[in-house]
Amino acid sequence: MASSHLPRSLIPEQPARPTLARFLLSVAALILLSLGGLTSAQGPDARTASEALRLTDAGDAADAAVRDWLARTPLGFDQLASLDAEQLCRELPGLVSQPPPPPGTEVNLDDRVSRPHDDDLVRVFTYSAVRPGDQLDVVEVRLAWQDDHWATQSVGFLSMSELKGVRAWLQTPTASWLFVAFTLLLLWQLFTRGSRLRRWLGDAAAVIAEHRRLVSITVIGLYGVFALGVTTGTALPESCDVAVLEIVNSAITSLGATQAYGSGDVPRAAVTTFYQNFLVVTVSVTFTLAAILGVPAYLYAIFSFFVQGVPFGLLGGGEPAQLLVLLIVILLELTAYFLVVAGGGMLLATVWRRGFGQLGTGFRKLLLTLPIALLLLTAGAWFEAAALILGF
Repeated sequence: MASSHLPRSLIPEQPARPTLARFLLSVAALILLSLGGLTSAQGPDARTASEALRLTDAGDAADAAVRDWLARTPLGFDQLASLDAEQLCRELPGLVSQPPPPPGTEVNLDDRVSRPHDDDLVRVFTYSAVRPGDQLDVVEVRLAWQDDHWATQSVGFLSMSELKGVRAWLQTPTASWLFVAFTLLLLWQLFTRGSRLRRWLGDAAAVIAEHRRLVSITVIGLYGVFALGVTTGTALPESCDVAVLEIVNSAITSLGATQAYGSGDVPRAAVTTFYQNFLVVTVSVTFTLAAILGVPAYLYAIFSFFVQGVPFGLLGGGEPAQLLVLLIVILLELTAYFLVVAGGGMLLATVWRRGFGQLGTGFRKLLLTLPIALLLLTAGAWFEAAALILGF
């Protein structure tokens, strides 16, 4: 879901700072700390030093920004957990958008190269760098003219901000046309009597009916978890508004969604959305965890969808038409995810009742949730792309 496109809501002037929210934000920070490249957060001393620099020469400001970046000190989980919600919200964006370099990184400040940019009030510089393990890389610094000095917009490895592999290919016309053809094939299968897709959907309906209580509890329960995240978001301090926006924007940019939606090309945006929602989130993560007898998928979903609900609490509201579009996107996408989680529950229930000899039967039930998720997320990708780009 492209939550960064949502309108702002009215935030209470004196919101509460719930302990639950602070704990979960701290856990989110810990997870980010464990990801590759996100090894530490910007320390208070480094931030103060950056704010004190008011250089009018762009080159000097870029050099100073790199020095500050290299000097940032790690902020451990114990320190994050001791912060209140407002302080924590100030630290979290740095974990995602501008993580400090791993220890041992070397940047050649004498190899500064000015890069062209369309905006005269923005300057971009690059430097050659060596990461630990003698890995060559390039550090990019972006500066913006603010008042009477050059202020740092971003500092980081260029390799971490560039789209590569499949995500870069998704931005091509070939990917868009293939997704159009794939969608047409799905529609043909859906409306052809006796097609393989319709047989799969019929079998899926049968197993869902067999486990209707488990599926209902799973879907309703996870929607409740998401709603709890939304409610928690409404109680966070106003300073978290900016932090959440920065985190969401950084995430969708790294996925290629910013480029895809910014292009104004609906098929390009749709295939990018579908790839992330179905192939990455549903198949690679949720289905894989559900296949491990279901329990890991439930644990992942409870935490993940609580955290995903928080931005909606901060940034919800807007016109009725916008809320309707948002509601449709949420129903299509979250229902798809929750059904796959429920598939893990069906797998576990089958093995629990009938023994490991029925593991294959349980796994088939899990597999049958994928065609439903496929249809829902294909429809969701096209609807979301069309709604955000065409504005209906």
